[in-house]
Order: sequence, then C-alpha cells, then structure tokens
Amino acid sequence: MEGNSLNRTGLNQDFFKRLNETGNNSNLKLLNDSLKNVITKEVKMKEFNERLLKTRQEKIIIREVLLESEVDLVNSLKQLKKVYQDELKSMVERVNDLYNSELLKVQQLYKTEAIGSRLIDIVKTISKKGWYLLMKDNSVNAYKFYSPPYEVVLGYDGKCVKEYDEPVCSLRSIYCNVLHPHISSGTIQLSTEGGQHPNCSDKNFGVACPGTLENRDITLDDSQKLLELLNEISATYEICHLNSAYYNPEINFTLRKDLDQWKAA
Repeated sequence: MEGNSLNRTGLNQDFFKRLNETGNNSNLKLLNDSLKNVITKEVKMKEFNERLLKTRQEKIIIREVLLESEVDLVNSLKQLKKVYQDELKSMVERVNDLYNSELLKVQQLYKTEAIGSRLIDIVKTISKKGWYLLMKDNSVNAYKFYSPPYEVVLGYDGKCVKEYDEPVCSLRSIYCNVLHPHISSGTIQLSTEGGQHPNCSDKNFGVACPGTLENRDITLDDSQKLLELLNEISATYEICHLNSAYYNPEINFTLRKDLDQWKAA
C-alpha cells in the first residue's frame, strides 16, 4: 500500500535513491526539477487558476472612466459639408451679381459708343409717352402701340364734327419713319383692325395720307421737339379727317357742338 501511495504522488524509489547517492549541487538541481514536475503533475492549471481567484486580495484598485461627451464624426462631417456648400453658393451668387453688374455697365458703354448718345436720348424721351424706336426693313420707325386698340369714332371735315354711332376702325399702331428729313408720302403708316381708316390707303395696314403734316421737319437734334411732333401725329389719326379722306364712312352719326375747339386745333 505504501508503494502504491508513493507512486500516486509521483515519488518513487528512484527518487530517493538519487537523493541518497550524492549531496552536490547538480543533485540539488535534479531535486528542484523533480519537485517542479511533481507540482506540475499534481496541480493542474485550471485548478491553480481557481485557487488564485479564491485567494484573498489585500489591495484592489478600481479605475472609473467618465465619458463627458461623444463626438459623432459622421454627422459632424455632414454639417461641415453643408456649411461649406452654403458658403460656396453664397460666394458664387455674390460674384455673379458683381459680374452681371459690371457686364451691364460695359454693355451700356458699348451701346452708347456704337449707337450714339443722341439716339439713346431720343429713346429715353419718346418712351415716356409710349413711343419706341423700331428697326423695320430699311427704316427706323418711331412706333406707338395701342393696347387696347384705340376706337376711332370722330370725323372732322373743317365745318362740323361727327361722332359716329360705332367705331369706324380701331388703331393698333402708328409708324413714323424718322430717317426721313421731313414728312412726306410714305413717312407715316397705320395698322388698324375692324375697318379701314379713312386717311389710310389700305385696310389693316397701309400708308397714311400726311394731310397738313406734309413737309414738317423731322428733327433728331432735339428729342423733345421730336416727341411733340410724334404726339401731334398720333392725335391727328385718332380721328378721321374727312376733307382729305380716301372714303367717307357710311355710319350713322350725331353732330358735336364743340366746333370752336376743333377749329382752334
């Protein structure tokens, strides 16, 4: 029984024999190695770890880390990108505004030099009363557009003023070729609808009879005088001048009593 017990603990007769044979350091080393083997064999690692875990700890250090804030990198990058895009867009818009402003100035200077300051002055002056310059074929026309069309209901023959029961026609526009040095046949043209103007050669569109306006100078040196002439032209054809008409309207009418006003005009 004793021998079996020694065998179970890893100590056998060879061990004691080697122990008794010598007492030098080499044998002590062998003894240490044998003891290590005994411990390794008897105490397995799992059991050893369990014993260590159950061993009383004299000092325990606990470290606590508090997370004050957390940075969301993805959202931060998205917000930074949006701010950059907004700033870039704002900067581009400011640059475009400055560019367009400067471009407009350059274009205006170019037009002033190319067309001439006098022509620009004419455009500004006559546009105040609804007249505009229109390039048509080989002519430069002062052009007045009526919106809605102007209904012509009065006729004057030098003796009486007739007010027709319905419009003779409606004026859509008047053209005056300002390239002519003075008013002559072909200088003034009328665009009408609903009938032919008695002082126009054709229905819808045609050359207007100049009447008493013939040989009037068309001056371009004074834009104000040009405007006065154009207003006189429009007032002339807003009525029918029956003493120089291509035809007399066959429309019922009543006589106006303000004849003196028309004689003065």
